Order: sequence, then structure tokens, then C-alpha cells
Amino acid sequence: MARHLHRYREIATVLTRHGLYATAVQAGLGRWVPAPVAEGVDETSDGPELLVSAFEELGAAFVKLGQLISTRPDIFPEEYCDAFAKLTDSSAPVPFEELEAVIEADLGVSVDEAYAWFDRVPVAAASIGQVHRARLRDGRSVVVKIRRPGVAAEVHEDLDILRTLAGRLVRSSQTLADMDFTRLVDQFSASLRAELDYVVEARACEEIGASFEGDPAVHIPWIDWENTTARVLTMEELSGVRIDDLEALDAAGIDRPVLARQIADMFMSMVFEDGVFHADPHAGNLFIEDDGTIGMIDFGSVGRINEAMRRRFATMVLAFTKNNPDAITRGLLEIAPAHGSLDRALLRRDVAGMTDRLDGSTLAEIRVDELGSELFAIVRRHRLSLPPELVQLFRMLIIADGLGRKIDPEFDINEALAPLTERLIEERMDPFAWAGRLKDVAVSAAEFGIDLPDFTRKLVDRIDSGTLDVHIRASELDPLIARLERTGDRLVAALLVASMVTGGTNVLVAYRDQLGKLVGPAIAAGGAVLTGGSAYIAWSSRPRRRLPR
Repeated sequence: MARHLHRYREIATVLTRHGLYATAVQAGLGRWVPAPVAEGVDETSDGPELLVSAFEELGAAFVKLGQLISTRPDIFPEEYCDAFAKLTDSSAPVPFEELEAVIEADLGVSVDEAYAWFDRVPVAAASIGQVHRARLRDGRSVVVKIRRPGVAAEVHEDLDILRTLAGRLVRSSQTLADMDFTRLVDQFSASLRAELDYVVEARACEEIGASFEGDPAVHIPWIDWENTTARVLTMEELSGVRIDDLEALDAAGIDRPVLARQIADMFMSMVFEDGVFHADPHAGNLFIEDDGTIGMIDFGSVGRINEAMRRRFATMVLAFTKNNPDAITRGLLEIAPAHGSLDRALLRRDVAGMTDRLDGSTLAEIRVDELGSELFAIVRRHRLSLPPELVQLFRMLIIADGLGRKIDPEFDINEALAPLTERLIEERMDPFAWAGRLKDVAVSAAEFGIDLPDFTRKLVDRIDSGTLDVHIRASELDPLIARLERTGDRLVAALLVASMVTGGTNVLVAYRDQLGKLVGPAIAAGGAVLTGGSAYIAWSSRPRRRLPR
């Protein structure tokens, strides 16, 4: 804490100045608030708008955290998501002389040696990087993104502080503890640290570009690796009409319904065929080039979803098309297990309430953002743990649906979604797919068998150290004991039968000649013992009818 003393004091002062003294105290920052600032503040003041204004002043890490909060309606209340959605990542430009030093240090040559032409006036300036236009020696036009000097050290410091503050807030707020706020901050921290490295973004751009290689309808920029480092990113410059500029699209003779479907197909292909998708497809990142090609830029936010999750998501979509609350509930719990205790009956009722409101509507008539809002409210109410990659997927679908409807009011995202989900469901029933999954299960089982002794040893260590707590309700003890007794009886019977069969077999093998004509009766007796023992085990394993209390 000592090495971050100045920053702690600065955060406490900013929070208090924006009417968030109570929040500062809750985070353990009350002692860092200067007395003149603390005097006369309203200690009960709080609210999303106040947090937004404070986060804007606190800089890059807090702005990025606010933007993350705006994308997590499964965790945070709607008013907070709406407020933080207003946060912009724009920032005052950095003098080019400072950026020039970064370019020369990373590329090992001067700006004029690396590029044939370089525009010193920025195209855009954000909290982490600044973008300039340039031209390579071979005449190709590029854009160059340069990381702001010193921003990495600032972000790393703030991420360390945020981790500490999150721990304190969770200890003082059951609400934040229930939403596992520290885990969210840890995930955010890992994501933002990766965003500081432009090589990560460049590789993501190339990965998505490889998915559309040979597709004339989509243009992903190439990377100039000779002039790309962790702090400098040089990539092909794309230009065209913004995807939401309807007048320009009409003037260019673009068939808007066809375009809306193309965009939907493009994103569905990324998700369901490649498992890697652009997670921030807002209008500023998509445009139509002169030849009608869809250009896509800015790969700082990329989502990944594995095959198993894609199948589960497809099952969920199918359940929605059939308006089946039981199937939706099962699918929801598969992709978002409960964080803590769960009232499954209440969850099913909430899902049924949602499907009742959708009854009679086709997916074309349902707005994805409204459906997502209801679904996220259910996830939040029941404290379900929705994986971050699925949150990115839902957000992408909401943005894509909104763009499609703006371009074409008659747009139906289900036309792009349905064929892919149906194919995934069909693949799920494919015998060859089953064989592959059984192979995966066998490998997992083998790995578990290898790890089992280590798990057992850790369990014994916890028991020996007294750190293993088991919570059982008194009402659960009687059936639990009865079940253990029945299990013990079956285990003893099974061991006796196994021992008798093994012993009898050994005797028959060793004294076969001496027994002579008694071999047949001995085998028959052994079979009777095996049959009787098996019958007892089967009888004792039958479901027991509970007696009324």
C-alpha cells in the first residue's frame, strides 16, 4: 500500500469530490480523504451517474472498468449498465513528439525511415493509444496505433489498487460478494493487461482474417509485422461508408436488406464455425467499401467460444424456438451454473413467466435486446454464473441485431441464427460426433484417475488440519443415514459374493481332478450363490417409498 500511497489519496479525493464519500469509506479509503474535501459532503450520496463522472476523471483503467460494467447486465442492475454505457474512451491527444520517441525506441529507426509518409495529426485518440495515418515505402496506406507513454505503468498500478479495493468492498457488501466482484475484477485485469500489448490484437486480427480468407464479401486488414511491436501496431488502412450511414448507403446503391443479412451471416460464421468473433461490432468498426465489401477493424476485443459451449447455446436457442421453459431452464443451468444455493422451482417459474410473455411471438418479432434484458435479469436474480465469453456473445448478438434492424427494419436475425443452430443440433446426434465426445470423456476419465491420488491426499490433509467444513441440515440426517446403511449392506453382500466366487473358482482350478464328479454340483452351487447375491443387491437397490411424517 505504501508504494501506491499517492494514488490511493487521489482516488479517495476524486470519489469524495463526486459525492461518493460513503463509497470511499466502504472501500477503506476514508482516511486518505483530505479534511477540507471531506467536510460537508453527503455521506449517503451514491448512484451510477456519480460513479460515471468519477471514473471518467480517474483515467484509463477505471474508464475500461466502467465500460465492462456496462456490458454485464447479468451481474449489475440495469441503471448502472445504462449509465456506464455513456462512458467514452476518447481522450485528449498526446503531443506527437512523445509518440515519436516510442516509435523510434520500438522500431529502432526514425519515423521517416520506417514510413514514407506519416501524418502527425491523429485520426483518433483514446485512453490507451492514439491512431495516425501513414504510408509504407511500397506505397500501401496504413494506420499506426501507438500506445501512450507511461500508460502501461499507470494501468498496472490501478489494476493492483482495484484488486485491493474489490476485496475490501466484497467484505463490506454482501451484494458485491454474491456477484463475486473480485473474480470479475481479476478477469477484467487479465483482459486489460492483454489489451496493452498490441501484438495480441495483431494476432487476433490475423486469426479472424484467416477465417474469411477467400471470402470476397469481407475485408479484414493485414498486419505490417515489420513495424509492429507491443507498443506500435501498423495495419492496413480501410475506408468506406459507415455501416449506419443509411443515406450514404442508399446513394451508393447498396441493397440494405441484403447487407443486413450479410452482416448477420458474417458474425454467425465467426461464432458457430470458427469460435472466434469480434466482440465489439459497433457501427464505428464496420463500413462498406467502394466495391460493396464489408470492412471490419479494431480487434482489441475478441471473444472465444469452444465447441461444447456452442452446442449448449444452440440447445438454448432451440428451446426458445419451441417456447419450452423446462428445456430453457436446463439449458440455462448448463451454461450458467448457480453461484451458491439455488431454488430451481423458482428459477423455472421465472423462466416460464418470460416464455409466457413471448408466447405466440416468433423470434423475428422479439427484440434480442429485450429478450437479453429479461434473461440477464433472471441470471442476476438467481445468482447464476454466466461465463464471460457467453456475455460477449450475447452482447455481440444484441449489437448485430440492432445494426441489422437499423439497416433493414424487416431484418430477422433468426434467419441467420436458425440454420447454424439446427446444424449444431444435428451434429450433436451424429454417431461420429458421439464417438469423438466419448473419446474426450475417456481421456478426461483417465486424467481424473491419474489426479485422483493427489486429490485424495489433499482431502485427507484438509481433514487432518481441521479446515474441512461439512454443512448438513438436521432434517437430512435420517435419510442420509438410512441410505448409508443400505449402501453398506449392499457393499458387504457384494464383497461376500465376490469372495465366494473367487475362492470357489480357485478351488475348482486347483483340485479339479480330485473333485471328479463333484465339479458339476460345485459350479451349480456357485451359480446359485451368485444369483442369490445379485438378486439381494438388486432388491436392496430399489427406490424406497417414503413414509408420511
